[in-house]
Amino acid sequence: MAQNTYKRPPKAPIEKKKKENRVLNYLNQTVGFDRLFGEDNAWPIKHFERIMWISFLLIVYIGFNHNAERLVRNIQRVKAVVDEKRAKYTTLQADFMKSGKQSEISKHVIATGLTEPVTPPLKIVVKQEETQP
Repeated sequence: MAQNTYKRPPKAPIEKKKKENRVLNYLNQTVGFDRLFGEDNAWPIKHFERIMWISFLLIVYIGFNHNAERLVRNIQRVKAVVDEKRAKYTTLQADFMKSGKQSEISKHVIATGLTEPVTPPLKIVVKQEETQP
């Protein structure tokens, strides 16, 4: 069986004092935020960590933006070089293909003193009847 006990009133929550930050107090004393924003306005001191975090994020954002712009400029520069080299390759390939033609070869050979044979090569034709036994 249950025992009777006295009802105890709930304990009042203990209010924790927020720990004062020595760095922020020093900063307030040296810079004088009280003079800038008024002694009754402690907003900049209360939110100093957030302000610094947002400032850090802005600096990182600006750095990434500069890096992206630099990469875009490098890509454009490399594209121009690649296009130039592709055009040079196409020109050299066309010249090479042209230099392999018989008319071009004969021009170069005549300069050395050689001549082409007057008779063209003969074509050998084998009839189907001759090949079967």
